[in-house]
Amino acid sequence: MLRIAVACCLVLLAPLAHAGERILRKEGVIHAGASEIFNCFRTGEGLKKLWGVAHADVDFKVGGMIRTNYDPAGRIGDDSTIGNAILAYEPDRMLAMRPIAPVGAEDFVKKICETGWSVIRLEPLTPTSTRLSVTMAGFGEGELYDKAYAFFEQGNAWTLMKMQETMNDRTREARNERVAKAWKSMLGTWEFSQKTADGGTFRGRSVIASLFGGRVIFASGFLGNDKSMGQHSHFTAGVDPQSGEWMVWNFDQDGSFTRGPVYFDGERMVVDWTTANAADGKLIDYRVEYTFHEDGDYTVKVLTPAEKSGSRGTVAEVRYKKVGDAVQPASGAEGPAK
Repeated sequence: MLRIAVACCLVLLAPLAHAGERILRKEGVIHAGASEIFNCFRTGEGLKKLWGVAHADVDFKVGGMIRTNYDPAGRIGDDSTIGNAILAYEPDRMLAMRPIAPVGAEDFVKKICETGWSVIRLEPLTPTSTRLSVTMAGFGEGELYDKAYAFFEQGNAWTLMKMQETMNDRTREARNERVAKAWKSMLGTWEFSQKTADGGTFRGRSVIASLFGGRVIFASGFLGNDKSMGQHSHFTAGVDPQSGEWMVWNFDQDGSFTRGPVYFDGERMVVDWTTANAADGKLIDYRVEYTFHEDGDYTVKVLTPAEKSGSRGTVAEVRYKKVGDAVQPASGAEGPAK
């Protein structure tokens, strides 16, 4: 009966319609992409994976129906079938449903299914981690609603845990270790120098250091020409407690702020570099790729935001060579050349 009740009233909610209205909300991080999770709601096979049901049938459209049955000996359409009418959805972000109680449900389950509704929200934290909220609304006053609230408080927590167990990416720890190993190989002071199209010189320095046994990385970047360099950026990298994955947080000399996940795409380490522009607050989605060479050098390639086709242009591509060990995260500023 627990599973019937949980699936019947699994929900996420928009802001309260009335002050003081009683709601029930559960949330947690699932280590899977938002699109991957949302697509499970589109098909019966996906729902069987996501919720662990024995049988599922989905007509995924506004006004359509999601029907499930936890009984392996049962079938869709029998008295144990649980229904959820689809009220609205936003792909990869939200699903709103109205629960329909099975024939044999307890009175308090039938009561909340008469007045309740549900919304499932997905908030991408990284390409492979999503915050999923489960909220339930429509509770009135009285003993039946009190029983329903207590019952679903336990049931919705179980449902969220089930989705985490089912969907969590088991490679996350290994991926984090690979990123940590890459940062370790980059500790030190690095420089590049290359000619520009107008015959000038484009130079840069990056000072990378670690704290707390490598759990936190600090890096300061400096850019300039053959005469001088000034600090261009300062970033911190570490494992984000929310997503459980490596992230970068960066400020540049203009005050623009960047946040993005760090992961490997094949042999390249990638940062999805989403910048909040200091001038107007506009979000700009760059991509930064690190390629590691056998001689110990590494190349940084900064790519423009993706076009509708998915293609990107190149903002800059430079190859860093190690020139010394990092002593302090913010060291490395250079004045006018002598």
